[in-house]
Amino acid sequence: MMHMGNINVLMTTMEYDIIKVGGLSAALTSISQIIKKYVNPKIVIPKSGFEVPWRKLGEKCYENVKVEIYDHDGVEVYTLSNEILDWKEIYPEPANVKGIKKINEYGRRLIEVVEEIDFDVVHMHDFFAYKAMEKFKQMKKPILLTIHRLHREYPNWFLGEKIALEKADFITVVGKSYYQEDEWELFKKYKDKTTHVFNGIDTEFWNPHKAAYANLPRKERRKLILNRYGLEDGIFYLYVGRFDPVQKGVDVLLKASEVFLDENDDVRMIIVGKGDKKLEKWSKELEKEYPSKLKVINKLLSKEETRDLYSSADFSLVPSIFEPFGLVQLEAMACECIPIGSKTGGIKDTVISYDEDKQNACGLLVEKGNPEALLQAMRQALKLYKSNPELINRMRMNGRKRCERIFQWDISCRRYYEIYERLLGIKEEKEGNK
Repeated sequence: MMHMGNINVLMTTMEYDIIKVGGLSAALTSISQIIKKYVNPKIVIPKSGFEVPWRKLGEKCYENVKVEIYDHDGVEVYTLSNEILDWKEIYPEPANVKGIKKINEYGRRLIEVVEEIDFDVVHMHDFFAYKAMEKFKQMKKPILLTIHRLHREYPNWFLGEKIALEKADFITVVGKSYYQEDEWELFKKYKDKTTHVFNGIDTEFWNPHKAAYANLPRKERRKLILNRYGLEDGIFYLYVGRFDPVQKGVDVLLKASEVFLDENDDVRMIIVGKGDKKLEKWSKELEKEYPSKLKVINKLLSKEETRDLYSSADFSLVPSIFEPFGLVQLEAMACECIPIGSKTGGIKDTVISYDEDKQNACGLLVEKGNPEALLQAMRQALKLYKSNPELINRMRMNGRKRCERIFQWDISCRRYYEIYERLLGIKEEKEGNK
C-alpha cells in the first residue's frame, strides 16, 4: 500500500516557472512547490526553446524527442524538445492552427516517453496532454484534469478540451462561479466527477513588507515607484495582465481610462501587459495623449517588479470578461492594493464588494464588459480615497486578511492530495482498515 509522500504525480502543462505566458505558470509553480510536502510531483513540459536555470540531472534521446531531466527546488522537471516543441512561442499563432499543432505534438511525444517515468496518477493542468490520455488509460493510471480556463475562441482547442473532459476520471475547476454559473451548461454533464478547487496565493511572497522601500509609509513608497517609471506622484491605478482580446477586457479598460485620465489631474496609471498587437498599439496611443499621467509597459515584468507595483498602487484594475479564478486580484489584495474588478467568475468568488458589504469589503465589483460601469467605479474609488482614508485602509487590510485566511495554496494542495488518494483507492483502503 502507498503512503503519504510515496505517490508520484505526473503533472502535464505548457507553462511552469520561467517557461510562461501568464497565470498558469504561477499557479503550477506554487502548486508543485507546496504539494511536494504530500506527494512527489513530476512536471513534464515542452521546452519551447527556453534556457532553464534548474539543476540538470540527465537526458535521453528517443526517436522523435529529446528529454532532459532537471531538479527545480526539489521538483523533478522533464522537458521535451524537438523541432516543433522548441518553437519559441509557448502558444504559437495562429493558435487554432499552429498552436494546436504544438499541443498535439506534445501529447504524441508524451506517449513515446511516458513509460520510462515512474508515476501513479496523472494531473493534467488544462487539456494539453489530451492526445496521451488513451496511453495513460492503457497504463491504468488514473487522470485528474484541472481546468484553469476553457478556450472556446479556438475551436480546435475546445474540441481537445471536450475530449479531455470526457476521458478524465475526475475534474476540478479553479473557480466556483466559473464552474457552477459561467460554464454550467458544459460542466453539468460531468457533475458526478467534477468539483471546484480554488487556486491560492503565496502570501509570503506577495507581501508589501517584502517589496522595495518596505520600511517607508505606503504614500512615500508610491512616490518612489512612480518616479521609477517616470511619473510624478498621484493616486495610482494599476493594470497588470495579458493583452488577451477575448478574456481580459483590455478594450474596456482603455475606453474607461481615456475619459478618466482626461478628467482627473491627480491620478496616475501604469498599464503592464503584452499580447494582442491592436491593443498594444491603442495603449501606446493613449500614453502619447497623457504622458504625464500614464505609463504603458508592453512586456512581462519580473514577479519582484510586479510586487513593487502592487505594494505601492492604490487600486488594481481587473476588467476581465471572464475569469475562471484569476490571480491578479489576489496578488493585489495580498499587497494591500484595492481591486476594482468585473463581477464574474473567480473575481466575484474572491473579492467582497463595497456596495454589498461595507464592513468586510476589500474591493469594488462592476458589471463586466461595460466601460461606463468601470469608469464609475474608478471615480467612486477616487472619491472614497479622498474623503474616507479610514475606509480605504480597512479595505486594504480586509483584502490581505482574506488572502491569508481563505486562499492559501496549502488548502488547495491538500484537496488535490485527497483526490489522488481517492483515485488510487487509498482512501477507501484507509477507511476500511479503521
